[in-house]
Amino acid sequence: MVLTFLEPFIHFKYLLTQLTSRELKARYKQSFIGYAWVILNPLAQLAVYSFVFSMVFKSPSADVPYPVFLFVGLLPWTLFYNSIAQATQSLVQNASLLKKVAFPREIIPYSVIISKLVDFFFSFLVFFGFIFVFKIQLESSAWIFFPLLLLQTAFTIGLSLILSAANLFYRDIQYLVNLVLMLWMYLTPVMYPLSMVPKKYWWVYQLNPMVGIIDGYRSALFGYDLRWELIGWSALISLLMFVIGFVLFKKAEKAFSDVV
Repeated sequence: MVLTFLEPFIHFKYLLTQLTSRELKARYKQSFIGYAWVILNPLAQLAVYSFVFSMVFKSPSADVPYPVFLFVGLLPWTLFYNSIAQATQSLVQNASLLKKVAFPREIIPYSVIISKLVDFFFSFLVFFGFIFVFKIQLESSAWIFFPLLLLQTAFTIGLSLILSAANLFYRDIQYLVNLVLMLWMYLTPVMYPLSMVPKKYWWVYQLNPMVGIIDGYRSALFGYDLRWELIGWSALISLLMFVIGFVLFKKAEKAFSDVV
């Protein structure tokens, strides 16, 4: 299975690179300011959510300025949201390619996710600006951010493979996904700390694998106590989703030509 997963990155790396490049170029084609939107979009979201949740709802953020607290949760969530939403539609949008060329079909959702990761790393440069402006000192645990990002990517890949294949057979999936993702954000500590979740709901709330990942980002960067039980659960679910998603996708792949 490992070799099968790595095949697109080894034998089809040129095609993967071309599809990823196409994703990046198409997104900002004929845009006046082009790739600057990669940074401006999250900043605009940050401004709106900061006002609503810090000024209106008075959401606490421990000893970290709320815009910084929010940014560390919002940016990874935006990566997750955009990756899932667009990867779900990726096979349908590339139906003509599925008919003409022989290649591992998972390359298509992979290219979407990789392009979103590129956007993410450029957008994250803003965080270093926040560090300078608010004089925030990163903790020694900050390196944990990257293993957490790897877990999030594994979870995203697995879920994207399932949804992109399902959407090829049932086109309503893409509309349902957008609705679920919108609700999912409010069930994840993106805009508020875990301390705001009522204890009586904690047992079901922590089943959400994105809880441990998003909370882990903040804990790693700001020196909060890492909730290893949540991170462990997120790791387990992420790896299971990755394996299950890949296996199901490869099984469904045989029938793709019948529905495009």
